[in-house]
Amino acid sequence: MNLVAVACEDPELAAQAKTLAERFGLPLNNQASDRLLLNTHGLHLCLSPFLPMQASFHREDWQKRRAEGKKQGLVRACKPAPGLRIIDATAGWGRDAAVLASFGAEVLMLERNPVMAALLEDALNRRDEASKKALHLSLLHTDALSWLQSLPADAYPDVIYLDPMHPTRQKSALVKKDLQALQQMIGANDDVLQLIQVAQQRVLKKVVVKWPQNTTAVLKPCSSIEGKTVRFDLYFPG
Repeated sequence: MNLVAVACEDPELAAQAKTLAERFGLPLNNQASDRLLLNTHGLHLCLSPFLPMQASFHREDWQKRRAEGKKQGLVRACKPAPGLRIIDATAGWGRDAAVLASFGAEVLMLERNPVMAALLEDALNRRDEASKKALHLSLLHTDALSWLQSLPADAYPDVIYLDPMHPTRQKSALVKKDLQALQQMIGANDDVLQLIQVAQQRVLKKVVVKWPQNTTAVLKPCSSIEGKTVRFDLYFPG
């Protein structure tokens, strides 16, 4: 696909769009078919054939999953709690990060794709006041593998969470259009094994990997929490 460009609807936003394009290393082109469209309502991903999409950390976007409680697989695997430090090393749309943060954890999102990083930054900036107070979320636009490799020991998190784009995920298996768009834009993570191994060396408590339920793990986990369509594989330090 063509490189996603930054565009804007309002000439008054042209300077802001230019700055955004420069910061994330993206072209600036109002005529691009695949684009990050900036308007007065924030940043939208316009990617054919999908309708425009936005990342969001508003309360209504995470409260429902928060209300599902501690029995859901993500929460059982990561055990988020106030003061727990979690790195979501493959942030994507940031939804799992928001759920983990809603239980009080301090969550740092890492996202190497510039388009997704820009969308996540926009979502953080547009948070409602309730979400600003409730969610301890932050973001780094960086390659998780190289960033973790250089992480000093005094900065190791309690948990590293990985939800890699699996190469066998097919369009028919992706119910949500935003996941199809994510797959189309960034493709499969081809460094999953190395990322798990490095994460094991840079974590205090455990690495949690979200993986398709019926797909063999790239590295045998220490234990797993099973779900209907996905499971959460656990790896301990060392």
